Amino acid sequence: MDRQQIGVKLTIDALKLPFEINGFQDRLIMQKAVYLAQAAGVNLGYYYHWYLYGPYSPSLTRDEFAIDADIASGMDESKGWKLDDKSSQRLEEMRGLFAGAEADRDRLAKKLELLASVHFLIDRKQASKADASRITATLRLFNKPFTEEDVTNAMGELVRYGLLAV
Repeated sequence: MDRQQIGVKLTIDALKLPFEINGFQDRLIMQKAVYLAQAAGVNLGYYYHWYLYGPYSPSLTRDEFAIDADIASGMDESKGWKLDDKSSQRLEEMRGLFAGAEADRDRLAKKLELLASVHFLIDRKQASKADASRITATLRLFNKPFTEEDVTNAMGELVRYGLLAV
């Protein structure tokens, strides 16, 4: 594992999420969790662009598979490393975003897709944080089933966890 991969593994561990990439939803959860961690200030160095399920980083996908292969072969090099104090604190503060949905992978995947997508659209100036209806309309253009109420609730959570300014 290189340092960036170690950072990903430590980030997922700090969020108390299992490092699983076996199914599509597992990979979606990983993508969105790392995206949101970066949005919170944990600098992992991944660039995201818009894809079918919101923000997506091809290089993160490659690293996830490399990390998984290392772990499967008994070479988890993340042991003995730790994140900087600021990153650890931000990830601890973020854990509430995942609360209540960890046991239901479908629900967690949908929630993280919504949160990351709303954040991405606002962050990339594709929509204003004051315009939930426009964000909803934009998501619908991409065949996302989220309602305006879903978007409004997501923006509230993003603000509450310090991922969007008021």
